[in-house]
Amino acid sequence: MRSEHVHPPVAPGPRRGLLATVVLAVLCLPLSVAPPVMPRLILWAWERPEDLRFLEGRAADVAFLLATLDLTDADVHVLPRRQPLRVPPGMALKATVRLQMLAGSSLARFNSERLEALAQRLDGLARRHHDVTALQLDFDARASEYDAYVDLLQRLRARLPPGMPLSITGLASWCVPGGWIARAPVDEVVPQLFRMGPDAPVWRARFARGLPRPCSGSMGLAVDEWQPVPPGVSTLYLFNPRPWTPDAFARAVAELRP
Repeated sequence: MRSEHVHPPVAPGPRRGLLATVVLAVLCLPLSVAPPVMPRLILWAWERPEDLRFLEGRAADVAFLLATLDLTDADVHVLPRRQPLRVPPGMALKATVRLQMLAGSSLARFNSERLEALAQRLDGLARRHHDVTALQLDFDARASEYDAYVDLLQRLRARLPPGMPLSITGLASWCVPGGWIARAPVDEVVPQLFRMGPDAPVWRARFARGLPRPCSGSMGLAVDEWQPVPPGVSTLYLFNPRPWTPDAFARAVAELRP
């Protein structure tokens, strides 16, 4: 039914012009954009004397080299950390264990018994220190060793205390969609995007918009090879070729500030 209500005449032109001016002014206002959140920092403390007590009260954690395991087709030689590590009282630590296959040997030739024994040894190293809250393996597995490495990680996962996170470092080439690393039963993959050789620009350009899962959350950088941190990285591991100092830490934080 047609309404018999009589509408008032349309306002003259100047009112329309005023409305357009208000809309334009609103569109020109700066958008409220949330500032980028700086990733959580974890300092790698490698095999050398490290005094990190200056981290007390600072937003940073520590992953220290606990031991290096030299592996052959017949034996495992454990080299425990020999250098002092000083950290603030009560700091929770992540223990990193470096696995090294000696020349002519391969993890692919480890049978089930040897993989189980290696997992047991790694579990024992992690449990030896009451202040260790997470375990990280650093192993540059070759393509022929991928299946054996996944097998080892599965066995280790079954042995670790309930709730203890398991982390591994990784090569840039592992972080591709559909790669083998997706089968690894770990809580974290840390691609080390430094010391990558002549292919470094290719990988950095490839990851500029973010890393694919499961490599998307964490990343490793060296303080002498700074590069932009890809989006999606919430945890950043920092490697320093020299001992950490308050000044070195401050410079690292300054590099990361937007």
